[in-house]
Amino acid sequence: MASPTLLLLFTATLLLSSYGYGYGASESVSSAVDLTAVDFDAVLRDTPATHAIVQFYAHWCPACRNYKPQYEKVARLFNGVDAIHPGILLLTRIDCALKVNIDLCDRFSVNHYPMLIWGKSSEFVNGSWSLHQGIGEMRPIDNGRTGDRLLNWINIHLNSTYGFDDEKKEESVLLTKVPNLRQVQIS
Repeated sequence: MASPTLLLLFTATLLLSSYGYGYGASESVSSAVDLTAVDFDAVLRDTPATHAIVQFYAHWCPACRNYKPQYEKVARLFNGVDAIHPGILLLTRIDCALKVNIDLCDRFSVNHYPMLIWGKSSEFVNGSWSLHQGIGEMRPIDNGRTGDRLLNWINIHLNSTYGFDDEKKEESVLLTKVPNLRQVQIS
């Protein structure tokens, strides 16, 4: 069963998508979590994931629209109810073209779209970032313009070997036959 936090993230994504946040209200629900300045700190504070990637984009940006399927491909591995590796990494998005997000995008010195920032989830909460400050583990991801490159970047920084061909491991209970205590001889 999914954790309450993952269900909350999934519900937040559904709700925000239904109000038109994201790349387009008519598109299907995404695996990347669309956030606004209103819920950004709370979601990143409450996530079980140690690290996060925040994509800053503008819905009108052609490069962002082209990059969306690549980012989604990676997000499906880590986000949502059907994630193969849930709770390890949170992939989120902020639409800097929305008025509600302007100050948040300024806080993180967004100067181009799409812009990806990697860091510990806790560092994003009430945080800010600038290329010149180099705060904590936060850093831009400059070599993530395809799903394969982004996943490779993640694997390097998490010292992992995640792949797109990974299969979801079903949680199963192994039933073992417990011998009848009367039949067990004590030696």
